[in-house]
Amino acid sequence: MTRFLLDTTVLIDHLRGDEDAAVSLLSILHLGHSLCVSCVGIAEIERGLHPRERRAAEALLDRLEFLPTTREAARRAGCYQADFARKGRTLPVADALVAGTARARGAVLVTDSIADFPMRDIRVVRPAEAPRAQGRSPLTR
Repeated sequence: MTRFLLDTTVLIDHLRGDEDAAVSLLSILHLGHSLCVSCVGIAEIERGLHPRERRAAEALLDRLEFLPTTREAARRAGCYQADFARKGRTLPVADALVAGTARARGAVLVTDSIADFPMRDIRVVRPAEAPRAQGRSPLTR
């Protein structure tokens, strides 16, 4: 079983009813893998949430495995920021923490913003590049 850590872009797409996002996430589950969220994903969803979206957002987030930001993940995030700063690139704390959490927990990071995660020691995929169940869509019976 592989853990797939969902970046906020993927969570938003799913909450907005994007069928491609839904099919990708359901396919990952259908194959027996785990869908995960970090503190950053929860915080960013909470920040932009409209009251009418709360029920759907909570239902989604409650179904995902929560990957805590451990000391190791935080240290890795700081190292990412320092390494890229030396190369002249600024990494936002949120992105560094997501990447650090993926690294510390051995998760594959799923995002629509591949360019935001230039780290070479984690696997980063777009939703469409995530594993797909063969045959019928996981949305059909």
